[in-house]
Amino acid sequence: MITLKSESDNKGSITMAAPVQAFDRTELDSISDDHARLTRVLQTTLSLPLLLELFHAELAERLPLDGLSYTNPEPPCEYRHGRRARHTCSYRLALGDAALGELVFYRGHAFSGEEVARLENYLCCLLYPLRNALLYHDALAQAHKDPLTGIRNRAALEENLASEVALARRHGPELALIVFDLDNFKQINDTHGHQRGDCAIKAAVEAALGCARDSDNLYRYGGEEFVMLLRNTDARGACMLAERIRSSIENLSIECDTARISFTVSAGVASLRSEDSADSLFDRADQALLKAKEKGRNRVICANYMPEEVAQS
Repeated sequence: MITLKSESDNKGSITMAAPVQAFDRTELDSISDDHARLTRVLQTTLSLPLLLELFHAELAERLPLDGLSYTNPEPPCEYRHGRRARHTCSYRLALGDAALGELVFYRGHAFSGEEVARLENYLCCLLYPLRNALLYHDALAQAHKDPLTGIRNRAALEENLASEVALARRHGPELALIVFDLDNFKQINDTHGHQRGDCAIKAAVEAALGCARDSDNLYRYGGEEFVMLLRNTDARGACMLAERIRSSIENLSIECDTARISFTVSAGVASLRSEDSADSLFDRADQALLKAKEKGRNRVICANYMPEEVAQS
């Protein structure tokens, strides 16, 4: 069962199993061919952003549109193509009991009843490819999630770091990286056991997230090592945040299975330079982390900010 729930600024709310309109045989053949072509195009990708981009481009060739936006709370995603305009026609999409999110079309002048009917016919071509893309999107999100902490993993970092560096190159916002890990983590495991070591890792993640902004992204790089990617943040701001994380974790005392555990972290920080690649940015932060370890742990070293140790600035 296909359900389209429509709300537009010039038309009442409707619910239907499929759009219904009277056509003669020639028109039906033409519509069928057009839908088949559109469906073939939409079935060429499982990428949700690309699918919506293709749908917008194909629809704009068939019907005057200024833009569209798509939102879905689960899995959480939001995309927009084209531009917003005064008049809208919005649809809450579903296949059977499965909600597929909301799609909003924008245009400078109102949609006629005939145009709304055409939109609804074209939406039928989108629903199955959209469901498949959402399933793939959710599977990819799960593959990029660390099962212990719920934050993103190393694979997600490697993908996102490259795109964030490219974005900073094009648009000029500052970008910085913090690499930190738990000091003497093997000793925690050997003394308290691996389950309590897991407690320490989760506590460190909660403390780091508590210090961060919503736009800061935290990744578990592996074992007890973490990376925080900071948009629109200069070297000084990144070093100050790293120090807040270090101090917050130093003051933790967690209880896990009746054992009380305290621990510290060391951190290295680097901000993007004009000559940096994703790899060189990470390497400079990682080298700063190694220097923090060599200097006695429980400290922050910044690759390109003076004074070198933020705790003493």
